[in-house]
Amino acid sequence: MKILFSPSESKKPTPNPLDLASLSINCDRDEILKSYYDILNSGDKTTLSKIFGVKSSKDIANIVDLSSKKLYHKAIQMYDGVAYDALDYLNLDEKSAKYIDENLLIFSNLYGVLRAGDYARFYKLKQGQMVANIDSIKYYKGRLDRALDEFLDGDDIVDLRAGYYDKFYTIKSPYMTMKFLKSGRVVSHFAKYYRGLVLRHLALNGAGSFNDLMQIKFPNLSLVSIIKTKLKSELIFEINSD
Repeated sequence: MKILFSPSESKKPTPNPLDLASLSINCDRDEILKSYYDILNSGDKTTLSKIFGVKSSKDIANIVDLSSKKLYHKAIQMYDGVAYDALDYLNLDEKSAKYIDENLLIFSNLYGVLRAGDYARFYKLKQGQMVANIDSIKYYKGRLDRALDEFLDGDDIVDLRAGYYDKFYTIKSPYMTMKFLKSGRVVSHFAKYYRGLVLRHLALNGAGSFNDLMQIKFPNLSLVSIIKTKLKSELIFEINSD
């Protein structure tokens, strides 16, 4: 089973970066990466502020410094934020961590998609921001269709991406997704946390199929309905009151 996931605009350098990249999925990143590093090397603070989504000169300088180093960070440890806090990757047992490394695909505005265990250079790119004249979604749509159709062939797919990243790749086979309700209303910000929590328990249980997923009792969540439309089965969960 493969799980599709969103990145986080918040990132941190990992403790032990490597001097060699390790990218599992070939989706022809050369042009967009070259454009990104050309901007990085230009020193144009106005443009850098725009693509990083920060204003402070100190923050810009820090991001440029981290991004300029030709060191490669493990993707799952580089991303930060609510969903990744809920996953708590560093406190998973070895078997569960390996499950995440091999089965989690993290979509990226710069890299297109990264397998969780891949090593990539530290970067920061505001969601939806053009890289020079390159629109990430338009750049990667066809490339990811070709690469992921092959990579995902035969796997059950759980789509835990935020809606924005649906635009990067359209799933062509049956898949599951999830929606979270509180008092009957859809939650947005808290959905990030629960996606991370679901991901953690998929890993802890070593879920390899839809059937395995349906046997898991996710903490603080009650399954209230399943809505099927074409290829998608949407699991609707109610968040239990504390």
